[in-house]
Amino acid sequence: MKQFRALAIIGAIGLALAAVGCKPKYPVCKKDAHCHEGEYCINGQCQQCRGDEDCAQGQSCASGACREVQSYCKQDGDCANGQVCRNNRCSPCLASADCAEGLTCMDGSCGKAECKTDEDCPAGLDCLGHRCKVKDDKPMASGECTLQSVFFEFDNSDLPEAQRRIIEQNRDCMEKLGGKVKLEGHCDPRGTTEYNLSLGDRRARTVAGQLKVLGGDPDQVSIVSKGEEDAAGTSEEDWVKDRRVDFK
Repeated sequence: MKQFRALAIIGAIGLALAAVGCKPKYPVCKKDAHCHEGEYCINGQCQQCRGDEDCAQGQSCASGACREVQSYCKQDGDCANGQVCRNNRCSPCLASADCAEGLTCMDGSCGKAECKTDEDCPAGLDCLGHRCKVKDDKPMASGECTLQSVFFEFDNSDLPEAQRRIIEQNRDCMEKLGGKVKLEGHCDPRGTTEYNLSLGDRRARTVAGQLKVLGGDPDQVSIVSKGEEDAAGTSEEDWVKDRRVDFK
């Protein structure tokens, strides 16, 4: 009887050790319980977060880790250089409706308009985009207009509502100019080269799709993704200008 009990105890210990031995070696995991407290098992690895909701205020989840959000904001007053607070990030204005009363959106920044008409500017300058500038006298094919870039939110290829009007204006301009237009998709430098090339392509295709909805001729449009190749920004304030589609 004693021998049987001893064998039973040894067997139970063996099963317990076997169960312990089956647990993956950290940070490898099969479930959340294999990770440290507050961590999650994601794709077989213990990570700090699944999404932004797992991180503290002012942080975002990137590659499974909570990182400080550059240019985090709660209101427009937290942002510099005339930017606005959108989704808790300082971003360029997309339209004057984004700006405070009395301010105008100019080249992505809210500020006091320098002019309304050419008469408001000094001799030799014209009122372009509410700023007094030297006018480009390069002749257009038929009528004068300028193709503007379309800007996107961080890590996103959805078309911001305020940018739809830009595409409408570009569609009218394309009709005046004639010929073909190349849509170049661009990204800020964060993310892998392959991911950014894919994101740039999706952004360009989003714009091409909107042009088609507006009655544009698909044969007039070609698409290319530059990814992060031409990214020039080094901070969130500059990266907002890298996330765009250019009309060439």
